[in-house]
Amino acid sequence: VMTKCAELANLIGNINAGGGTGQNKNAIINGAMNVAQRKTSTTGLKNSGAIYTIDRFSYRRGGTWTNFDSKHEQVTITDSLPVSKGLHNALRVTCTTAEGSVPSSDEATGIGYFLELRDLHRFGVGTANMKTMTLSFYVKASIATTYGFTIIAGVHATPQAVDIPFTVSSANTYERISITLPTYNVAFNTTFGNGLGWQLFWVLDGVASSRTASAWGDKGDDGMVLPNGVSATGFSNTLNATFELTGVQLEVGQNPTELEHKPFAEELALCKRYYCKSYDYGSLPGTANLSGAIYNRFNASVSNRTDLGTRFPVNMRTIPDVTPYDLQGTVDKVSDCGTGVSHGSSISVSTVQNIGQNGFGGFTCGTTFDQLGGYHYEADAEL
Repeated sequence: VMTKCAELANLIGNINAGGGTGQNKNAIINGAMNVAQRKTSTTGLKNSGAIYTIDRFSYRRGGTWTNFDSKHEQVTITDSLPVSKGLHNALRVTCTTAEGSVPSSDEATGIGYFLELRDLHRFGVGTANMKTMTLSFYVKASIATTYGFTIIAGVHATPQAVDIPFTVSSANTYERISITLPTYNVAFNTTFGNGLGWQLFWVLDGVASSRTASAWGDKGDDGMVLPNGVSATGFSNTLNATFELTGVQLEVGQNPTELEHKPFAEELALCKRYYCKSYDYGSLPGTANLSGAIYNRFNASVSNRTDLGTRFPVNMRTIPDVTPYDLQGTVDKVSDCGTGVSHGSSISVSTVQNIGQNGFGGFTCGTTFDQLGGYHYEADAEL
């Protein structure tokens, strides 16, 4: 009886906050970590940034590391807690090279998820009526300590930020974390709805912020940092340290509800708004592959141009960056296939023509030829 009463109280609390438990309550896309279009493992990240393995969740770092390096990968979950909730995949981050010292200056490492501005409107963000919101997720870490969750909100009249601590209580054991986000009412500085709204960061290691923990405030100079008063976690200085994340949900209300599961096909389509490719789902971009390749007749008589009329599978968030590959996987090339369908020779692409949110018109090539051409592409419209 007490359990049922607690469940009812949670439900009423969320309904009163305007959330409920219906469809599309979760503002996070791919929170179950099921979609990985690009690849399932990425290594050698170090001082790169905005590197995606699992869709919508990226490698993020601050400052310049001397030694620290990491691997991001999609892993299969066998732990009973997340599996019992229908979760079977996670994003695992592994320290592959230890820094050799604790973070200093603005060094930081973390996982990023960026929201469009228009996805914040339903929460009343940017108004005096911002609703209470809860972020929940499942986590397993090899180091049981306090980590940080940071929101950078640069799209407001005065850029805002909040750093909230969360504690992993037992090493190598999955647990569910719930964070209630404080409300605030600083107005947006733009109405450009498909632009960057909030930047969410799970901070795995770094230096402590000068901002007051768990309270919205002016962003200042701090970026991705641990909350004020939280010490370096040791993640960047511990070889083979791991941090796994799955079941991420951001919803209206003061109490977390069960993760909203979407069909894989629906989740994949939502991810393709930000990134898509012509390669089959399980095929890596930049590999030799005829499956799904696009063909068209090149016309040497019209400025070395091929008119392809290629269309993306979904309308993308904004005009994307398009990267072509020939059938051998060579970047910025198309294949001269002669009169067949296999790669014959590589032709350089100088310009991708007429790129829009729905597709692109063709290529301008660096060589005159009048044969059948084949290619693959990637289109990136991430925030």
